[in-house]
Amino acid sequence: MKSITITDVAKHAGVSKKTVSRVINQEANVRAQTRNKVQESIKLLGFKRNPLGMALARNRSFFIALLSDNPSPGYLMNLQKGILQSCTEQQMGLFVYDCSYRSQSLAKEIEELVENTLVDGLILTPPICDKIELLQMLDANNINYIKIGPKNVKSGECIGFNGTQSSYDMTNYLMELGHKDIAFILGHPDQDSSRRSEMGFRKALGEAKREINESHIVQGFYTYQSGIDAATVLLNQTPRPTAIFAANDEMAVGVLYKVQSLGLRVPDDISICGIDDISISTKVWPHITTMRQPLVTIGYQAASMLIERLKTKDSGLPAKGQDDARITDGELVIRDSTKKQPS
Repeated sequence: MKSITITDVAKHAGVSKKTVSRVINQEANVRAQTRNKVQESIKLLGFKRNPLGMALARNRSFFIALLSDNPSPGYLMNLQKGILQSCTEQQMGLFVYDCSYRSQSLAKEIEELVENTLVDGLILTPPICDKIELLQMLDANNINYIKIGPKNVKSGECIGFNGTQSSYDMTNYLMELGHKDIAFILGHPDQDSSRRSEMGFRKALGEAKREINESHIVQGFYTYQSGIDAATVLLNQTPRPTAIFAANDEMAVGVLYKVQSLGLRVPDDISICGIDDISISTKVWPHITTMRQPLVTIGYQAASMLIERLKTKDSGLPAKGQDDARITDGELVIRDSTKKQPS
């Protein structure tokens, strides 16, 4: 059976092949009446576009790539879920590329990735999104990209999370429960999200005129093991903190393990909380109180912004402003790992 081509659709609808192509690619510069006529012909003829043929014709892959160097698998999984949802809706493919932020050859490595795969655009996660040499290479080669969680939200299109406010709100919640000795586990020092969370923690204590015990602020690395290590330090202190706030849920679960391994009860002896609301926070007991970061939504928006930019480029229309930043807020999710202190 003969395959239906764009030529067949154009002839059936009484329009040019270029018009059919514009409709297929969901370009805006087509009259509604014409678009409806073409879509009806596509449906009646059973036309199926050939992704390989389109890719070869345009020197494109119809794939975008997600670049990551993040120690929290739950964080990446939720981001990827949102990105895949947008890609599926827009008939795009997705590469997930694991790389090293600290690599001296990262920019060259990504340049070769783009050349070898013809990937159409990139989504950069922290801390990769702040790698100056990489950003300079991408700009020099006119490679489209979107940043998630960069230090500077005013430098290009990006999606950010209000980590300072989220940490501030969580710290205030713990103080409302009556906690006076609150410890904080920092995130990875390479990631600006750690600095923002620390700022929120310090701001809340400062506004409450609480003295900040610097020994209660311990370095973590956004990993389960670093949560255990940080908790080991904190639980050996006098006074022992009554609440431990970790900068992500992976570390909070590590804290939970360490606390319970010492025979202490959560939340009766120590309250524990985190940030992100990844699936692991409800796969342990007690379930972890957390500040929900809408990672699926963030991933979806990042992919949609990138794909929209690619469509604009294809259409030949002027590009929209390059400083479109969207900041999402957190949501306090109260579960069983936190408890009001006795008066």
